[in-house]
Amino acid sequence: MIIVLSLLIIGVLANFSGIIAEKFKLPSLIGMMLVGMFIGPSYLNLVPEGTLSISSTIKDIALVTVLFIGGLGINLSQIKQIGRPAVLLSAVPATLEGFTIAFLATKLLGFTFVQGAILGFIIAAVSPAVLIPSMISLINRKVGQDKAIPQMLLVGASADDTIAITLFTTFLGIYMQGQTGESVSLASQLISIPIAIFLSILIAFLLFKISEFCLKKVENNYIKVVFLFTVALLMRLFEKTTHTQYFNSLLAVMVYGFFIRNYMQSCAGFILDKMNAIWKYGKLYLFSFVGMAINPTLVGEYIYIGILILSISLTVRSIGVLIALIGTNLTLKERLFCVIAYLPKATVQSAKAAVPLQMGVAGGEIMQAIAILSVLITAPIGAIGIRLTSDRLLNTEYDETLDENLSCG
Repeated sequence: MIIVLSLLIIGVLANFSGIIAEKFKLPSLIGMMLVGMFIGPSYLNLVPEGTLSISSTIKDIALVTVLFIGGLGINLSQIKQIGRPAVLLSAVPATLEGFTIAFLATKLLGFTFVQGAILGFIIAAVSPAVLIPSMISLINRKVGQDKAIPQMLLVGASADDTIAITLFTTFLGIYMQGQTGESVSLASQLISIPIAIFLSILIAFLLFKISEFCLKKVENNYIKVVFLFTVALLMRLFEKTTHTQYFNSLLAVMVYGFFIRNYMQSCAGFILDKMNAIWKYGKLYLFSFVGMAINPTLVGEYIYIGILILSISLTVRSIGVLIALIGTNLTLKERLFCVIAYLPKATVQSAKAAVPLQMGVAGGEIMQAIAILSVLITAPIGAIGIRLTSDRLLNTEYDETLDENLSCG
């Protein structure tokens, strides 16, 4: 009862804080994250331990919901249009930023390159919690749809985390190898990245075909929603319980939604409507729990050197985004929007910031401080930047006859 009551209160506070943020022309997620930070362990510490213990599960459900919605918002013709730049966006910005931070850490923090890379690839991941809801909002408002820019960023961001987390795990393993003598192959870890992306897409396709077969004679659309959403949640549960590096559940969930959108069109619109209804409440808990994981007091004495490192690394990251967009038909304004959209960090940094310190990595407290600082700086800048610039930098006119019909038959 305490957990249920606390969740109700958190939901009310998150909703209220989101409304207040919007009164000040800010994205609602800023208010939700702030209220989570203040009622969480960092300040008032009002949230029961039992509620905090299930926060990871609740965040996963919310993330699966929003990624499922993201997949349902991508049609086949758009994939053909965004394929190459989406792949490059998943790899180039994060890799360049991660290695830039690794180099800067050797010069400014006295780290070894491996220590610097551990920090670099905690920070390098773009935040799906911030970027993906913002892109879904643009899709719903038909902004940037002439060139499928929100869809391109959705796909790129969902795979970006695979690369950043894999390289973080790799360099953490190399560091621990030096302590324990265990062998870690950098080459095999790098090969695992394309394998994970391929297997994630393949598994999503196979699960879609199984789902399609199972639902062939089901007439009730509510049963279809429950079944399909359960499959999406099970994909996330599988990754979380097996800790496999060869499967990215977030990418798989989005691809699963994509197949439903394009090959189960008779009920895709109904499914999308119900997922949006779930997200209406899920976002309250996703952003408030992300806020609870942020502890600004840890930043301390590293704030200035951290700002210097982040300023340089984000500049390099932005160059990486522009490199990924070479050869596309995007205008200068549209490319600038993509740079802004790829700035925010929150989810991975909140989850991984304390890991090096917990595992006894030298300088772990510095890594935690700078990772938290990256969230405090980039999450609001990215979210506010997307909101303020989307209508100015992207085309807001879209021929809806080019879109596929999503009405339920």
